[in-house]
Order: sequence, then structure tokens, then C-alpha cells
Amino acid sequence: MSLIINDIGVYLPEQKIGLEQVPIEPQLSEDAIKIYQRFYGLNHIAISKISLEEMMYRAAQDTLTRNGITIESITLLIHAHTASETWTYPNNLLSRLNRRLGLRNATCFSIHSNNCASNLNGLQVIQNHLIGNNSQGYALLLTADLTFSGILQQIPNTTLCGDAATACIISLGGDGAKMKALELDYYGQHSKGSWQTTEEQAQFETSYAERLANVMERCLKQSNLSWEHIRWVFPHNVNLISWRDVTQKIALPLNKVYLDKLPELGHCFGADIFINWNFAKDTLRLGDYVMVATVGLGAVFGAAIFQLIEGDIES
Repeated sequence: MSLIINDIGVYLPEQKIGLEQVPIEPQLSEDAIKIYQRFYGLNHIAISKISLEEMMYRAAQDTLTRNGITIESITLLIHAHTASETWTYPNNLLSRLNRRLGLRNATCFSIHSNNCASNLNGLQVIQNHLIGNNSQGYALLLTADLTFSGILQQIPNTTLCGDAATACIISLGGDGAKMKALELDYYGQHSKGSWQTTEEQAQFETSYAERLANVMERCLKQSNLSWEHIRWVFPHNVNLISWRDVTQKIALPLNKVYLDKLPELGHCFGADIFINWNFAKDTLRLGDYVMVATVGLGAVFGAAIFQLIEGDIES
């Protein structure tokens, strides 16, 4: 049985700051700002004035109040994130959120070891959980990060990061987007992430576009589709240059990659793919195929394909 994303809730900060205001040390130089703007496609970054917990709560409420599913039917709550968390037991983040949302029947835990690709691992875990639960109930996948330090706010020579939260209601039935394929590639030689040596980082950057293109093509092949079938690719908002390189390697028109929110939000970690999907939803029709594609430092490259369906139909 296949996983279905029934709905996506989003919380985005109202505050969008210019690159000259990004609070990192040392501050971005004028030359660096010009590079980020002209070549990387970044103009503003979303910065939250509320806590990570409150961001996640608002994203969850955005979808739960709209869908009318019973709280008792949610059996799993997962937080996919990039930044490490440290909370005092037993009052950790998800325990507090679980109580606020009233999820009395939900098991809750976090996934973060694959950084921005942990959202795809979350989809795998949810599908296995629901199948093991006799296909009953719903899961809630929260993808959220708060850039509370300079290390989180910038991936040097790559992107600038912002704050956001998304919440996906997921089941094995009903209306929504049915997962047709999911592919992940792991490159453990880059497990140091931001702390790689100069040589390791250079090798990662050189092979980045090829590796992402390969996993996207393999996902497409698994679905028995061609790029003509794909209505949108919903990407992680790293930068414009990398997506130009990727699309050139697979003969995918760049205008099929939804990059509209990159200039105003920056890279909101694993939430990017669902934010982009949410903003593009009015352009989608039943039967359309969409792909999500992301990379987690570490290094994990992933893609998944979904088809919009009505009811629990096979297609």
C-alpha cells in the first residue's frame, strides 16, 4: 500500500529581512551580498520572532483545523529537522507539542541524522508504521527548524537559511497525493557535513549536481515516467546555480522547478519542498505528477514522486 499526503499546513514568519541584515559574524560583505543576489538568487530570508515549538504548533493547526480529522485517529507524530535539539526530560519539545495538540494516541519521535533529507526518511517511517497499524489512522509529519546560530544561518558559498515549519497529514487512503516512488543515495565520505576539509568539500561540490540528477532520474525511472509527465519539481531552496546545473544534466526545463519562493525565504531546510508544494497547489489538477527533491549535508540525496488522486484509487 502507498502513502498519501492528504494535506500540507505551513507556518512562515511575517518578517523577511534583507541580506545585509542577516545576523551572522562576520557580517556579509557587499561583494558577498551581490554574489548571493545575482548568482544564487537570494534577496531576503525568513526570520521567526516566535519559538520553534510555536512555529510547529501553528503549522499543525493550519492543517488540522482545515481537515476535520479526529485527534484520536493520529497515531504517529514525527519531527524531521536539521538542527540538533537538547531538551530536559520529560519536558522535551515533542512531548509538549503532543500535549498542546491533544494527540493522546500518537507515538512521537524525531528524525534528523540526514539533515534536510530527513523529511524523506520520515515518509518511509510513516508508511511502514501505517502498514503495520493495519492501514488505520493518520500520521503527522512536522518539518521545522529555527536558525538560532550563525552556523545554521549560512552554508558558506552555498546559501543562507531561514525559519519555517510545515505539517503534513499522511495516511494510506483518502484524497491527496499518492507516493509512486522514493529514492535515496548516501555518501558517507561526506558525513562531516559543514566540517569537511577543503578537499572533501571541493569533491562534494564537484559531484553535487551529478548525484542529485542521478537520484532524480532513478526515481523517475522507478515510476515508469518521463520528464514530460512531471508537472512540477518542488526543490530544496539552496540556490539558483545548483538547480541550473542539475536541470542541464537531465534535460529538465528549469521552469519546471518551482523556485518562486527562493528569493524571499532563503533555504528553510527540509521544509522547503513542502512550502513550495503548498504555494503551487492551485496550479495542480487531479492526475498530475510532482517530484520533490532534496539534499542533506552528510551527504544524502533524495527524490520522491507523487500523483494527485481523488479518494483511495489505484493509478
